[in-house]
Amino acid sequence: MKNENDIKAKITVTDKDKCFSGYRPAHLINNYLTTGIHTYIDTDCLKKGESTEGYIKFISPEYYLHTMNVGDIIIFQEGSKIVGYIEVLEILNDLLKAE
Repeated sequence: MKNENDIKAKITVTDKDKCFSGYRPAHLINNYLTTGIHTYIDTDCLKKGESTEGYIKFISPEYYLHTMNVGDIIIFQEGSKIVGYIEVLEILNDLLKAE
């Protein structure tokens, strides 16, 4: 069975009161904003200043192929407001791995 998630990440909320699993912010990847769906591990809700591990499924990975490495930091935002960041822990979609 194919994994439907693109990456496993440490997800940190810095400027939003609450984020629930299923949250869909924009992620800035290689100067391209794309929606990613968050699925949190061991919690359903992250509060401002909290972190957890989770999975992210991106909406349009075909626009930033071969751009990610383990350890990369990617911000996520609502409109122009940055509300958190992720640290890439594992790349599950081989098409996203930097060459």
